[in-house]
Amino acid sequence: MKRFMSGILCTAVLLSTSTVGLANSGPVYWQGYPSTGIMSIQKNSPITVEHEDLVFDFSDYHDSFYTVSGRVTAAYRMTNPAREAQSVQMAFPFVGSINSLSAGDIVITADDETLPYEVYIGDANTRFEFDDIVNTVTNEPYSAENFSENETGRLYTIHVEPATGQEINLAVDFSFDAEKTKVFTGGFNRYERDGQSTRIASWCRKPEVLEVFVLGRDIEFDINAYTDGELSQKTGLFSYRVEKQDAALKPYLIKYAKKRTNAVDTDPISDVQLYNLYAAALDNHFNKHAGFCPEDELMRQREQERVITLVYTVEFPPESRKNVCVGFTAAGTMDGRQTTKPLYSFRYILNPAKNWAGFKDLNVEIIPPPEAPYVIESSIALTREESGVYRAALEHLPEDDLSFTLYAFEKITLLDRMVGSVQRRFGYLTVVVGAVLPLVAAAFVAAVVIRRKKTPL
Repeated sequence: MKRFMSGILCTAVLLSTSTVGLANSGPVYWQGYPSTGIMSIQKNSPITVEHEDLVFDFSDYHDSFYTVSGRVTAAYRMTNPAREAQSVQMAFPFVGSINSLSAGDIVITADDETLPYEVYIGDANTRFEFDDIVNTVTNEPYSAENFSENETGRLYTIHVEPATGQEINLAVDFSFDAEKTKVFTGGFNRYERDGQSTRIASWCRKPEVLEVFVLGRDIEFDINAYTDGELSQKTGLFSYRVEKQDAALKPYLIKYAKKRTNAVDTDPISDVQLYNLYAAALDNHFNKHAGFCPEDELMRQREQERVITLVYTVEFPPESRKNVCVGFTAAGTMDGRQTTKPLYSFRYILNPAKNWAGFKDLNVEIIPPPEAPYVIESSIALTREESGVYRAALEHLPEDDLSFTLYAFEKITLLDRMVGSVQRRFGYLTVVVGAVLPLVAAAFVAAVVIRRKKTPL
């Protein structure tokens, strides 16, 4: 009996401890970012919004980094009541990364005519504050602490060629004073620093081209190759040559950024915006790391979520009306920590609309995805139609921003939360646990009954 009970206990312990790794095999929470409507760059614009149709269409949804995404369309009927023509500069801010920016994903029209726009890149904060956004709408070049916009440096291009079949670890040693010299490297994946003594290295399995860009006082290199990761076993089975040329920093950074980013995606971004983005990152890294910056630190800027603002102009004749429309893709926040199925939450920032001279009549339509057909929470009252579409009609802007949550079921039950808790603990073995635990419980009860029968009263 003792052995039997021990076996039951061991099974329970194994189920509760061996699945911790599997439970973390996929994210249970994925941060999404809010969407927002169009705003006027001018605070005193006479333009009013007579009507807005805001549609969230997830009917043809697709998975987007573990969450749900759908098409959002904000269609405005706008009026110029003035007797003078108005050339109105408008902005559409959204949270995204440079890598995810696609010219075909966002469509802006006025009376069905597609409008051109300029892209302005904000910093890494994701706030939709009016003043913060307006401050990013500038073509002024970034003013750095560690270099000037028109500064010229030395570009060293190192051409490395290992012998046939030979893998080498190329090391470049040099010294520099951070007060007088700044160094930016490309292609290296190792960095060591001891005072002014610096070593950078890179594994080369085939011919490679590495770069070192030097600002300020020049430096001298000592180049060697090794066959091990500890850089202790030298080898002569390689060849290299170093090309040196003067290079202006600004064009170099712009060319560098374009070379390492999809050319189609960078087309909407001006050279000034690209320079400002990478110059700010380079300047910041020079400050934090004593005048040195590897390319990985700069390239992270491509993935960084930030407020990106599209700016365009709509021409209003005197006393006229126009239909302005913005279409884009929005991804929600996925939360699978508490329930059987994930919750998908969306937020739409409405405060930019308050910058217009007037606003009324907001119609909201939500077309849920098949996998999450119910809105279980909403900041405004919604009516669900027989088709499964949710609608709301508001005469004025609500006090709070619009938010809603999609779910697979009509409401979250206690059982739902209990199963969600088990899933969070056991991950992919939830099905196994669900089948085994009742058997373990039944065996335990049977063992207790048998033991009581054998125990004399």
